[in-house]
Amino acid sequence: MRRGGQGRPPGPRRTLFSKGVCELRGRILNIMLASGRGGVETMALRYHEAMCAQGYEVMSVGHPRGVLAEGLGARQFRALDTLCNRDPFAALRIAQIVRAFRPDTILMHGNRATGLCLMPWVAGDVRTVQVLHNRCYKPHLKRVSAAMCVSANVSEGLSAAYPDVRRIEVPNFAHLRARPVKLRPGRPPVIGAMGRLHEVKRFGLLIDAAGRLRDAGVEFTLRIAGEGPERAALEAQVANLDLGDRVAFDGWIDDPQAFLSGVDLFAMTSRYESFGLVLVEAMAAGVPVVSADIDGPGTVLDGGRYGMLFRSGDAGSLADAVTAVFSDWNGALRRARKAQGHALATYGFEAGQRRLADALRQLSHEDSFWIETPAAERNYSVFAAE
Repeated sequence: MRRGGQGRPPGPRRTLFSKGVCELRGRILNIMLASGRGGVETMALRYHEAMCAQGYEVMSVGHPRGVLAEGLGARQFRALDTLCNRDPFAALRIAQIVRAFRPDTILMHGNRATGLCLMPWVAGDVRTVQVLHNRCYKPHLKRVSAAMCVSANVSEGLSAAYPDVRRIEVPNFAHLRARPVKLRPGRPPVIGAMGRLHEVKRFGLLIDAAGRLRDAGVEFTLRIAGEGPERAALEAQVANLDLGDRVAFDGWIDDPQAFLSGVDLFAMTSRYESFGLVLVEAMAAGVPVVSADIDGPGTVLDGGRYGMLFRSGDAGSLADAVTAVFSDWNGALRRARKAQGHALATYGFEAGQRRLADALRQLSHEDSFWIETPAAERNYSVFAAE
């Protein structure tokens, strides 16, 4: 029986076996309504892929032009555009999907998805879990069944804000691709950065540091990949500092790994990062990294063991860190090799899918089998094209 005493209609029992042990699997509704293409949106897709790999039946709901729409087929995805955070028509659509798909758990990425699912007539007795990708703690968290936190600092912040909310830590993960660590940098060395061109990413700080490096006689080129509202201001900053021959904007890229293969040093300058997925991708690619000493990246880099840390918001400290890497390339290579092994073992897709499955099992109080409604008996009529 499900929580609330409502069982599924009779049907064949399904059990999954792993190493001789019968393991529970169920249905998950995975919702991310943002239209962006950043790390949070990408993680919603990774969650879908990981849960499918672990034997769950997954349906995702997302923006019609979002990452989920591009990455999933029609049978696993339902498009939903929302007008506002409390859009009643979007809430009605989610309620229809819930009734037809009958999930055991709803995973909600972002406050808009959570706010809609917590409207009283949407989720019913289905378990609701918000995936917390940052330290934004809304009052509605007091009403979710649990919160999945992408890092220890996000979990600690939630504990301080709402101590009664059940918390489970599930660090981010990705399809990481290992590349040989470069024996020597290019001539000139290429510094790379990647992310949404937004003030929170502090790419202006990186450009300031580039001016200091140029003035100190350091040879380099800087490539910045990404798009966003700050692009025009950043291009103006490059022009004002006369760095046009040193700095290039690559725009949005479809293959981050290809970009990383072309850089010698990766820099993360963000004002805030709850985790720092792109940093992990750079580590796995064998690229030495420098990062602002902030919560998420500081944890990923183990306080400087796997990469150089600089004082957050300090362009001089960043320039010094870059200079230190180029001055001691052998030391940078030793850290890069350790970082690569750590990233692949800890944040790779297989490790991540196991963590996510363990977290879902912790949330479940059902038996070792579940009753499956035969596909022919399910009502998918609400999924028809509008």
